[in-house]
Amino acid sequence: MKIVLSALFCCLLAACVSSGWNATQHRDEFTDAKMCRVERGTQAERDFARGFTGIYFSQHFYAENNNGQIRAGVRTEPPIPIGGDVQIKVGPNLYTLTSQDVPIDVAPAVPMNNAAAENAMGPEYTQAMEAITQNIQQQASPYRALTGEKALALLRDIASTGGEIKFRIIGVNMATSGTGSFTAGEDFVSALRACGINL
Repeated sequence: MKIVLSALFCCLLAACVSSGWNATQHRDEFTDAKMCRVERGTQAERDFARGFTGIYFSQHFYAENNNGQIRAGVRTEPPIPIGGDVQIKVGPNLYTLTSQDVPIDVAPAVPMNNAAAENAMGPEYTQAMEAITQNIQQQASPYRALTGEKALALLRDIASTGGEIKFRIIGVNMATSGTGSFTAGEDFVSALRACGINL
């Protein structure tokens, strides 16, 4: 009986891990901003796989059409800051995604009122502080993503590669580092098209 249950759980887990690419629509209920995201499997499947294996968080590739801006990269679930750069190897090509590539709207927000500092120190000081704050926000993001033409170039490479695509997070230590891989077949291209991402 234990063997049968173990085999059943392994099959369920394998089904979750081997799920294809899906396009999901999202809408911000406050701003009405629309976003369509392409990820492997569903949210429920990924949550189940993490719960079953006891792995608290995972890192995976995603692509999205965010109000017309195309993005492609790696994100964590649940959203935990990525502690370093991300490298994605597609065939012979190596893409590096740094914190500077993070769209600022997916970085943690830090409210700031620089009026008093600007009056006391001048506008140059305020601009420097805003730049430092933005850099910290981008480094603390659970995303590393290319945008626009860079994202499309990455997605075209992935779509035309028949083999395994690997990525790694180069963190400041082993705890913030990690590796992953995926394959992208016709379901990947179909999911991109469903999100209005035409290669």
